[in-house]
Amino acid sequence: MSANPVRLTGSQIPAAAATLARAFHDDPLMVYAIPDPSERARLLPDVYARMIRFGFLAGEVYVTAGALEGVALWLPPNAKWTRENLEASGMHQLATVIGDDAYQRYREVVGREWQARERDMTIACWYLFLLGVEPSRQRRGLGGALMRPVIERADAERLACYLETENQRNVAFYLKEGFEMIVNGEEAGSSGVRFWTFRRTPGR
Repeated sequence: MSANPVRLTGSQIPAAAATLARAFHDDPLMVYAIPDPSERARLLPDVYARMIRFGFLAGEVYVTAGALEGVALWLPPNAKWTRENLEASGMHQLATVIGDDAYQRYREVVGREWQARERDMTIACWYLFLLGVEPSRQRRGLGGALMRPVIERADAERLACYLETENQRNVAFYLKEGFEMIVNGEEAGSSGVRFWTFRRTPGR
């Protein structure tokens, strides 16, 4: 199955956030940050709406055309993690949204991933910040299709791509899509959450 990725419009942000909330409901990072399943279901749409708004401001967000079954959020090499973008998107209020304890658990993992990215990617690259597909539509080619517009542009511009995942099930998928593994299941501090990082060289 293939999909026709299109750029997200502002009016689609709530629906895209709901899709990501379902896609990441059982993700190890989110389970660690917000252990209670009902709390995750309640909080994650707001969390992902803020992340998507940040991507809308600082990067590029692609969704499947028609039924919104998948979302890919890319940040370009010159992405601006500015105070203005963080505040305009609401990202600066994540601790308020999910609570201080949950936010600290979230930061424990993503902080370690940020360190790995800074260490391993010293060249300009596109960063796949989020990729999620409706659970009932996974393993049907939508994820690969959603990545394609930026991967093709990165190839044309001779730029690398980078991503990380906390879900071991995704490892084979990213390898199949032409990424090479950098970090293989490193544990993020004492969290028990492991993460894998990947780089794609142009034209691979």
